Amino acid sequence: MVINRSWHEQVALFEPLCFAQSGDTILLLEDAVLAMQSPITLASFLAKCQANQISVAALLDDCRLRGIDNKYPQIDLVDYTGYVDLVIAHDKQVAW
Repeated sequence: MVINRSWHEQVALFEPLCFAQSGDTILLLEDAVLAMQSPITLASFLAKCQANQISVAALLDDCRLRGIDNKYPQIDLVDYTGYVDLVIAHDKQVAW
């Protein structure tokens, strides 16, 4: 699952969790990486992901463009090659 909207616009950060299954990966890109600046909201999101065995990744270039450092070991930073690898590894992609 790909989340590219700002988590301020809607419940875009939590809504995909209703549809995600164990083994899925949620990729934060574009403005969605801004969620990494909200420790309380992100902690809740990451706890729900961990409980459901859902991986979380963020696009490295989008983090760099927004000046965001990854302080969360649960979030894998991926480059564009890693993004393609995620697409190949998962048979379905859903964008939020």
